[in-house]
Amino acid sequence: MFNFFKKKILVPEFEFIKSYPHKDKYFSRTKKWDWLNSEQINLFARDDVGKVKMTTMDYWSQEMFLDADGQITIEEYLNVLIKQFQDSRMKIPTDLDEFMTETLWSLKTDLNAIEFTDSPTEVKSEYKIPMTQK
Repeated sequence: MFNFFKKKILVPEFEFIKSYPHKDKYFSRTKKWDWLNSEQINLFARDDVGKVKMTTMDYWSQEMFLDADGQITIEEYLNVLIKQFQDSRMKIPTDLDEFMTETLWSLKTDLNAIEFTDSPTEVKSEYKIPMTQK
């Protein structure tokens, strides 16, 4: 039987990403990491005196960090997030592009966990997989 009542998820018109200065940049991981538990990771870094610092992140920061494989641009990544919302049958936030760029920028500047590059790049081997899988 046909389902005429299937709700179509509307994709907002994202204006912010169109003028975002880093939209054509690729992004990749630059920190060692490992699983804390089945749902959460830790980032590892050394401070100025050589002590190891572990950082956990909120859900979206973690997702974007793990997706930072250096193979797609920030603008292309917006489509990945849109598809996740569509596949989950969830309403797509109208400010998803702003939220995404702010989160990526924070990962880059606040945590130094990702880098932006002008062309696709391979994630360095020490950042590619969890530390316990090495």
